[in-house]
Amino acid sequence: MLGAEPWSDNLALPIAPILLLVQFGALFLWRWWLRWAISGACFAAITAMLGYVASLPVGPDEGVNIGAGLLALWWLCSLVLLLCLAARDLIVIAARIVRWRFANRDVKPS
Repeated sequence: MLGAEPWSDNLALPIAPILLLVQFGALFLWRWWLRWAISGACFAAITAMLGYVASLPVGPDEGVNIGAGLLALWWLCSLVLLLCLAARDLIVIAARIVRWRFANRDVKPS
């Protein structure tokens, strides 16, 4: 039967992990704007899927919504990847500032 599997499981199982892999791959891109655009789009897509699945009414006879639980896990992983991206860019910026300061300091001859 085509409608036997809930839509939330169709979102949680195949799509969200692929988005996480794309978001992980975005950490290694050279262009900062492309890194942030891809990572933000993946995070927004997983957030939208989680919001949709969480808004579905679940009757007491239907049991636990496993798809919503999995999407919550994928959302948490996506948030961690977004925080890793922010930390990565802050470390790169701090290293550039330190390198610039050491390159531009005045050396006084003795």
